[in-house]
Formats: sequence, C-alpha cells, structure tokens
Amino acid sequence: MATSDRRGFLKFLAGLFGSGIAAIATVPLLGAALTPLIRRKDDDANLIRAIPEKDLIVGVPRRVDLTAVVVDGWTRSVGVVGAAWLLKKADGSISALSSVCPHSGCSIGQKSKATYGCPCHASAFSFEGAPLEGPSPRDMDPLPVEVKDGAVFVKWMRFKIGVKDRRPA
Repeated sequence: MATSDRRGFLKFLAGLFGSGIAAIATVPLLGAALTPLIRRKDDDANLIRAIPEKDLIVGVPRRVDLTAVVVDGWTRSVGVVGAAWLLKKADGSISALSSVCPHSGCSIGQKSKATYGCPCHASAFSFEGAPLEGPSPRDMDPLPVEVKDGAVFVKWMRFKIGVKDRRPA
C-alpha cells in the first residue's frame, strides 16, 4: 500500500470520526431547541387553581388573581397571568368573567353591590356580564370554570378588545 493511500485512508477515518463526534454533540442541542416546538399541549394544564370553593359566598362576586407557571419558549416563570370575577349562584354553579374590559382593556372592578364597572370610560355591567351603560361593545368575557376536589379552577383566556364579536386575542 502506498504512503499516499494510507494517508488518504487515515484522513478519511479522521474525518468520519470527527463528523460522528460532532453529530453526537448536536443531539442535546437540537433536543433543547426543538422540545418547546413539539411539546404536547394538555388542556388540563391550562386550568389555573383560583380559590377554594368554600371561600365563595352565594351572590357575592369575588375577584381572584390567576397565578400560573408561564412557559415562554425556553423560559419558565411564575406570575399573575390575569384576573377573573367569580360568582357562586344560588344553584351552586360558579361563573367566571374576565376582569379585562371589552371596550379598552382596563381592569373591571365592582362598581356597586349589584354591578361591575370599568373606571376608564364608565362602562357598567351586571353580575352576569351584560353591559348596562357605557361604550362597551359586548358583554364581559366568560371564562371556562371547573370545580375539582373542593377547588375552583379557571381557564385564562385573552380576547380582542374594542370589537363587537368575541374573538380570542
């Protein structure tokens, strides 16, 4: 075997070995980069524990901050993602309304013993979320609610503001 043939074969083996090592080294990097893109979405993961059911009084609305683990690509943090108004009805059912005003996105508070109100443009809403006065183009936005093991869970959702039709943001 000629010297140049041996050198060529050794260069080929070195290149093959180096390529194999480089390929193996990129597997963890590709996994870290692609995992957020292929992660399965679980609907139960979107439910946020809001409050123990026993803390709600029939006919008295209660504003709760919704705190969750927020995953933004590769970053995980815990924080308030939104707020909801919870209302326990006489039949025991619980409704949840987003505290975001459908008109301009301001935070809705309790205006009186029987109404919610937006301080930005004087919109008022019934406890069912129906607009009573002001420029709001639609009802307050309802949020899905579930009661499990004595706790109230709410699915936080954002909606487009300033439009008549309720559409997710």
